[in-house]
Amino acid sequence: MKNTLPTSRMQDRAASVLPLTAFTIATLEARLFLEENVPPLPPGTMKTPAMVAGFLRDTVIRPTLKYLDMLGMSADHELVVRHAPWIANDPKAPDCPENDRLLFERPAGILVGCLLFRYLCAMTGQSNNARRSYRNAAAGMHLIVDVDVAAPSIQIFLPESVAMAIGHAVATHYHLGKSIP
Repeated sequence: MKNTLPTSRMQDRAASVLPLTAFTIATLEARLFLEENVPPLPPGTMKTPAMVAGFLRDTVIRPTLKYLDMLGMSADHELVVRHAPWIANDPKAPDCPENDRLLFERPAGILVGCLLFRYLCAMTGQSNNARRSYRNAAAGMHLIVDVDVAAPSIQIFLPESVAMAIGHAVATHYHLGKSIP
C-alpha cells in the first residue's frame, strides 16, 4: 500500500502557513470593510452570553465538526470567554499547550477571525489531499478557543495535526497573502 503521508517538503510548506500573520488579518479586515462594507466589530457589541455563544457555535464549533470531522477530533472543545460583563470570576488567558499551534500570530478581531477560521475549515474539509493525509490524525484532541469580549478578539489553539491539515490545504491550493516556499 502506498504511503499517503505528506513528504518532508510538503510538511515544511504546510508548517509555514500558520500562524497567520497580523498583516494577513489586517488585509482581510480591510477587504471586508472596503469591498463588503463590513466594519470590524467594535467593543461592546457582544453584550450577552447568548450572542457570544451563538456566534462561536455558528462560526467556529459547527464548521469544525462539519468540515474537520475526518481528523477524528473530540467534540468537546474548550471555550474561554474573558472580560465579559456577565462572568463574575474572569478567567485568565489560556497558555498555548506544548503540542498546539496558534491560528493567529496575535489575536484577531472576532469577526474576521471567526470568518477566516470557518473558511479554513471548509477549505480543509474540501481538500482531498488534506482528507487523505490527515484522516484521524487528531483523534480525541480538541481546540482551545480564547475570546476576549472587551477587545473583541479571538485566538484559536490548534493541535499540531489540525494545524498541519489546515496548512496542507492552504499550501496546496491557496496562499492567503503569505509567501509559501
